[in-house]
Amino acid sequence: MAAPSTKERELQLLNSVELRIFGAANDEEKLHQLLQRYLAPVLLKAASEHIEVRAKTIQIFTKLKIFIQPPQIILPVGAFLDQYKSNDSLILKQLDIQAIQHSLERIDDHERRELIPKALKGLAEEEGRQTVGAMFSIILRLLLDVRIPPRGSKDDENFRESIGLSNKADAAYLAKLISLFLRLRTPATEQKWYEANPTLSKEEVDIFAVENYRSHKFFQRISELKAKLVALLASGAFTDEEKFLPAVYAASSFDNRVASSAEEILKRSSVSMEDETLVKRLFQAHSTLPAAYRTRILGMLSKSAMSATMSDDIMAVVNLDFSSAQSEISHSGHLQPTSALERTKLHKALFQYLSWVARVGPSKKGFTIALPLIQKMRSYIEAQGWPRPENMSNDDVTLRSKAYETIGVLARSADMAIQERLDLASWLFRSLSEDPLNDAVVNIDGALSSLTANIPAMTGDEAALLKSMLVTYMTLPDEPPAVRSTRHAVVKWANQCLKFSDITGRWIDILAIGGRPDERSDVIEQGHKGLDPWTYFAHVENSPSLPDWKDMVGQFFGSSISPDTSWETASLPDWNETPRMVFQNFRGSRLAAFPIALRYIKHILFLTALDDFKIEPDWMQALDARVKTDINTRKKILTYLRSVDSRYIVFYLKACLEGAMVEDSPITEDCIRCFVDVASLSPGDATGFLAPTGNNLFPLVKSNNKEIRSLGARALGILASHPVNSSDSVENYCKILMSLFANAEKAAGPDLNAAEGALLAYSYVCSRCVYYGRPLPGDLAFPLGLLTGENVASSLYDAALDSFAQLWTAGLAIPNRDGAQSLQIIAEKLAAQAKKSNEKAILALGRLAAGLEETENDQSQAENDDGWSYGALGSILKDLFALHEIKRVEIQFTVGDAITATVARWDSDYVKLTMDVEHHTSHQPSGARLSRLGAVLNKLFADCKATKPSLLKASGIWLFCIVQYCSHLKEVQSRLREVQASFMRLLSARDELVQETASRGLSLVYERGDTDLKSTLVKDLVSAFTGSGTQLKVDQETELFEPGALPTGEGNSITSYKDIVNLANEVGDQRLVYKFMSLAANAATWSTRSAFGRFGLSNILSDSEIDPKLYPKLYRYRFDPNQNVQRSMEDIWKALVKDSATVIDTYFDDIMQDLLKSILGREWRMRQASCAAISDLIHGRPFSQYEKYYRDIWTMALKVLDDVKGTVREAALRLCMTLSKGLVRQLEEGSNGSASQAMMKEALPFLLSDKGVESSVQEVQIFATITVMDIAKQGGKSLRPFISDMVPQLLGLLSSIEPQAINYQYQRLNEDDRDQIDKLRSQMVNRSPISEAIDNALRFIDEGVMAELAPKLEATIKTAIGMPTKIGCSRVLSTLFTRHTNDIKPFAGRFLQMMEKQTMDKNDEVSQAYARATAYMMRGVSEASKQRFCEKFIGIYFQAEEESRRQKVADVIVSLAKISPDHFSALETELLPFSYFGAHDTDEYTSKLFQEVWNQHAGSSRTVVRYVSEIAGLVERCLDTQQWALRHTGAFTVAAMVKDVASASEASGQISDANLAKIWPVFDKTLSLKTFPGKEKLLEAYPEFVEKGRSLWTSDSKIAAQMKKVALREAKRNNEEYRVPAFRALWKFARARDDLDLLDDITSIVTQFLEDFRDEDKMEVDSKDNLTEKTASNGLEAIARGYSVSKMKEDPLEVLTRVLDILKPFLSSPKFATIKRQVWYECVRDLMTDAQTPSTTAQDDKAIAVTYMLSLDPDLVDVGTESQRVMRAKALGCLLKAKARGVFGQSGPDVGQFREMVNGALAGERSLEVQKVLKEVLAELA
Repeated sequence: MAAPSTKERELQLLNSVELRIFGAANDEEKLHQLLQRYLAPVLLKAASEHIEVRAKTIQIFTKLKIFIQPPQIILPVGAFLDQYKSNDSLILKQLDIQAIQHSLERIDDHERRELIPKALKGLAEEEGRQTVGAMFSIILRLLLDVRIPPRGSKDDENFRESIGLSNKADAAYLAKLISLFLRLRTPATEQKWYEANPTLSKEEVDIFAVENYRSHKFFQRISELKAKLVALLASGAFTDEEKFLPAVYAASSFDNRVASSAEEILKRSSVSMEDETLVKRLFQAHSTLPAAYRTRILGMLSKSAMSATMSDDIMAVVNLDFSSAQSEISHSGHLQPTSALERTKLHKALFQYLSWVARVGPSKKGFTIALPLIQKMRSYIEAQGWPRPENMSNDDVTLRSKAYETIGVLARSADMAIQERLDLASWLFRSLSEDPLNDAVVNIDGALSSLTANIPAMTGDEAALLKSMLVTYMTLPDEPPAVRSTRHAVVKWANQCLKFSDITGRWIDILAIGGRPDERSDVIEQGHKGLDPWTYFAHVENSPSLPDWKDMVGQFFGSSISPDTSWETASLPDWNETPRMVFQNFRGSRLAAFPIALRYIKHILFLTALDDFKIEPDWMQALDARVKTDINTRKKILTYLRSVDSRYIVFYLKACLEGAMVEDSPITEDCIRCFVDVASLSPGDATGFLAPTGNNLFPLVKSNNKEIRSLGARALGILASHPVNSSDSVENYCKILMSLFANAEKAAGPDLNAAEGALLAYSYVCSRCVYYGRPLPGDLAFPLGLLTGENVASSLYDAALDSFAQLWTAGLAIPNRDGAQSLQIIAEKLAAQAKKSNEKAILALGRLAAGLEETENDQSQAENDDGWSYGALGSILKDLFALHEIKRVEIQFTVGDAITATVARWDSDYVKLTMDVEHHTSHQPSGARLSRLGAVLNKLFADCKATKPSLLKASGIWLFCIVQYCSHLKEVQSRLREVQASFMRLLSARDELVQETASRGLSLVYERGDTDLKSTLVKDLVSAFTGSGTQLKVDQETELFEPGALPTGEGNSITSYKDIVNLANEVGDQRLVYKFMSLAANAATWSTRSAFGRFGLSNILSDSEIDPKLYPKLYRYRFDPNQNVQRSMEDIWKALVKDSATVIDTYFDDIMQDLLKSILGREWRMRQASCAAISDLIHGRPFSQYEKYYRDIWTMALKVLDDVKGTVREAALRLCMTLSKGLVRQLEEGSNGSASQAMMKEALPFLLSDKGVESSVQEVQIFATITVMDIAKQGGKSLRPFISDMVPQLLGLLSSIEPQAINYQYQRLNEDDRDQIDKLRSQMVNRSPISEAIDNALRFIDEGVMAELAPKLEATIKTAIGMPTKIGCSRVLSTLFTRHTNDIKPFAGRFLQMMEKQTMDKNDEVSQAYARATAYMMRGVSEASKQRFCEKFIGIYFQAEEESRRQKVADVIVSLAKISPDHFSALETELLPFSYFGAHDTDEYTSKLFQEVWNQHAGSSRTVVRYVSEIAGLVERCLDTQQWALRHTGAFTVAAMVKDVASASEASGQISDANLAKIWPVFDKTLSLKTFPGKEKLLEAYPEFVEKGRSLWTSDSKIAAQMKKVALREAKRNNEEYRVPAFRALWKFARARDDLDLLDDITSIVTQFLEDFRDEDKMEVDSKDNLTEKTASNGLEAIARGYSVSKMKEDPLEVLTRVLDILKPFLSSPKFATIKRQVWYECVRDLMTDAQTPSTTAQDDKAIAVTYMLSLDPDLVDVGTESQRVMRAKALGCLLKAKARGVFGQSGPDVGQFREMVNGALAGERSLEVQKVLKEVLAELA
């Protein structure tokens, strides 16, 4: 017989197995076993090559599906999964998947977890297969049960391999599938998968698409599943690269749990955003995903510089995201934001990204999209409405502002043509002007500023366009449509985009300053900045060109300026043809700009003339001073003006005069001043053209403004006396002026002002005639009487002084030697006024002497010994010299000018400055009086040696004036050596002004001297500095100290030598004289050194040879405490030492040795300077250079840190900081290990000693602490020998360094405030740099260091007193058990045992800190230690007599739950029930913490069911204590437990018998407790327990009886507040116990309280009305609802009658009206609803229905709230239904009577809701 074929054998086998399996189909257990063994091999035949075999296999599996429905039958899922993975047959895979899906939910979670590696291994091979979707759904279900290890643990490191993802391809494909699933949206009703997920491709959707997804369990748990998948992503199962994109998608989820977890993944991700492939994937995802995802992606792209280079992708992003606002892309509606909020978020992210692109892109190659992006921004803004937006929300406003900002950032780097930039600028200017959104102003302004960055200097048409735009917006009126000024931005543009030489820009600046009277300060500031040459000169090497002042004259005053103005050089108009045309650009409010323009042109004219003038910050003041005081400057300007076209000068001067002639205008003074300043330096032909206009100046001369009168007089003098005017004209001027002051002594008011101006103008006209060389009119008179008169007004007298000073300078009006107005009388009068510090008198006295000619008699007296005091001139000089007593410095300079005028006359530069007209050669001024000049010099040399301070000061100033103005004279030039010697002596004066004068004088001498003199001067200076000391010559008048410097206590002070001698005599101690003299000498020494380097003297030394011994001294003096000395020495050092670094290196040892010697010197100045010098000397130098001095420096520095002088201590502290920084820097560099070791070896022991961190000197302690912290930060492994000493000391420092003020305030505060301060102190410790230093040190601990540190740390913990130290100790423990678990394990048990005491610390912050440390310790201790620790703390809780101890136990448990959740889970059998118990503690804080623990690790009622036995045990334990708080906690726990267990029993409706048996004993015990606040919680749970514990009381009659007893007992309690909930619980209990009829019992209990409420008399004395009413209300409800449920079903009419009979007396009482509305209406509704059985009686003889009807008050229509009236209407309806059912009898209802009542109620009812219910009632009646 032939052998059967393979097909036959396979079919035979299948038949055999089929017979066997189906034979056991009715035995589920046996069937299960057979399937476990045979089903997988059977299904394997589906891969057979024979079609009949495959068909048979499918047939068997199809039939089998009918028999495997029972839940007891579980298929071998693991075998099917292995089979699926090992075969390629599609049919087999389909069958395997069906088998897996059948039993996947039936196996337990442990088995599912075991299948995860099998399912995931080889997952990448599924890609593209039809079964991938089904397989992934299986994987998703399995992953729901995966246990994810703690992040960073060893299990986490191995997690990837343990779940089958060791193949990188598998992990990558799973990450891809997860990313798809995270984006998946389940379809709504009648929606297809493709419609719900338009952003996924068809192939992607097919993976998840199922016909009825709601039947799939994992879709029902999709939110939970997504959260689980994100948690999986966060684990070590995926690399950062694999999890990145899925995390990005998850972070965009609407589920906060998913999004927040994904955010954490992204924060910790190490993925580089510079990976081009990743960035492209993000761009690709952006193009296809919804708005929420795009928002997240844009946030990621904002961190990628690489993305900024991908121009096409960026533009695609912009086009897509802006289309969401403009709706341009119709085919991508699914990409549009779904809400306005989503659109706003998207646009915010887009703008943030574009800002990033704008900042980063320009630095990359090929960045060309700035201009297109700007266009997009403009389009976006214009789409909102431009320039005025339309219907803007707050978010739109923000985005609009962001768009402007982005334009600005892009414009800074955009490659734009000038025309495009100007177009954009014009657009922005209009936006700034007309956009009403204030939020956008800053960004528009910023955009305009950015736009100027790349605008070059322009010419031609482009420049014209720019100028036209700027002028347009500068002159724009403040009226609609403009809403704000653009002037500030315009001025900035003008300053930045136009050259300084551009006249348009300067015109805009002028308008900014004076164009409007109410202009903003920032606009004015910008205007000044634009006009200031320093703005343009400060930061450029080549000085920019100045504006052409001639062009400015023509443009500003000669032509009209408008936006269309051609800014080419303007030709000057004919003055006569258009009078007053100068104001055409200054009309209205712009008039104030007129003098600004004049003044600016004047300064530019001067700068143009003075090509050597250096522009500096205060250039304007320096220029004005130089023009007024330097004769060469004035000559240079005059020379320049002679070379230019005089028409421009004339036109400018005419404009000045026109401005000055404007009546009653504030511009007059500035205009006339500009005229005088320029006219006084102009050539004669220019002023001659204006000479005929002098008549116009008379109003100014007569002005009431003194300054205008003076300037007008001077202007008249320049013009009226000009040679072009005829003699008659001059004579006429003089007569007019003389007539005005003829009766000046009698004039007053305006007449007096006119007289003063005329007198001054008269003097100017006459004197200038002399200078012009023209004859004076013959009949002139000079009113000398005004100088000698007694009743002359002071202002007139001052005018006379000025006038005669001018006249005397010109040699006019010299008094006669005799007569009433003789020379002597006038001189004496002037001298008397001079002594009163009248500067005008002093000046006049000098000018009188200058104009005075010596007589023969004077010459005969020339042989006098001194050579200067003879004759009338001698008398004047004596008067001038006598003025040295005047203390005002400016007076002495005036005296010096007067002396100069006296002895040098017109040879003095000072007198030459008087000349303000072009000098005519016919006038030969008088020269110097050389003999007197020499004699005066002799006197001044002698006086410079005087000891009298006032004479010394004055003599120095006078000598300086002579050198300044007369050094060109031979008599002065030849004696400069003596002048130098005098100034050298003055350098040692104590008065700073004298020093300054001497220093300036020496510089002046050096400047004016020849080569030999300069060489001699250098030698003298060096000798003075290096000499042995300052010689102090003393007489009785020598002032040694400043007044008040050494007070005697009697209001006086020691100043001079005479005072010292007197004080010494009074005290009887002559040694005081020497002591004070030594002090004075010391002061003189320092003064000399201070004065020595000032004002350029140091430059004199630059060429001299220096003794090397000078370097150490000079180096130290550079750091002298006196700033003047410091500056001076610094100047000298720079002058002497050309190569400072070389000199210091060469003489380093000499300098250091000198400094180490002087750092302990006697003088505090020396000590302080030495500290600073050493600090500077070693800063930045290699350690090897000062290694041999290192220990000495430390020793000296810490000694001086305890100096008696505060400033010395500060300097020493800075030195120590330098030393510490040097050590730290050496550690940072790490380049020289030996140097670092050497420095630490010297420094650390010193710093950790009692001289460092433990020093009693606070400054030393703080410094040492900071140094140690820095060393800890940078020390690295080199720290290990010191860590065991450093850490305990730093921990102690945490307390000792805390400010004492905190402790002082702490003791004075109450407990609550102390808690707040403790929190702050704890935060301070955690953020403290000391804590950071400890952490840094702990990083380098190893096993050896730990062995040394552990005992010391233990001792520190035990002995710590200060709170900060204790907090620090807890941090150290946490760090050690986190980072060095293995190293500290040998000591873990000891530390954990210590925590039993430390966690109970009285201070809450300390105990909480140790609690957290304990949680970390639990990770490193043995299981036995953990168990013992938990038992110990549970014991502490139950033994605690104070709430605080229970609180601290709660701190420990919550810390363990949060910090070490895995270890908490391992102990959850003990800790979870305990946490549940503690969550109901009577203390709020304790309860809150335990509740957090419970919510975190359980949180559901099902968990309570698991631990009922343990919780009941804890309750039993607490009920045995004597502490009421714990008993009450147990009661609350029982109440909550009952509710939770009942809630968990919703499905079955009953609590299990086992749990009932465990709960009832403790429940009974807690209910028997006396009443206490909160006991009502037990009552609330009691009826529910009875209801769901039916099996308990039905099976045990004793328990049933006890339950009834408890319910009645609790209702009878005497506690009035407790009685209210007890009544409610009573009726609920009655309803739960359908085997009892408690209505009579309830009635007997509550009736008394109903009667009490009804009793009027009792109510009058009852003080608890509200409580009584609540009691009555609940009592009435108890009767109304406390009927027997079973009896209600049998005979409802009897029950209704009983209830009504009991309550009728009370319902009719007015006192129950409110209660009826609140309670009764609803009770009636429920009564009628429950009454379902018809009554057997024929009629309602007792009218029960009507009585119930009437009890509902149908006639009281408007009484009660709307909700109460609605309830009444519902009750009426239920009543009528009950009557219709025959509850009240078999006869039909009296419809008419009820309809009438309802209609009556409806007619009077106003509420629509109530009417609706009543109409429904009427409808039912019909």
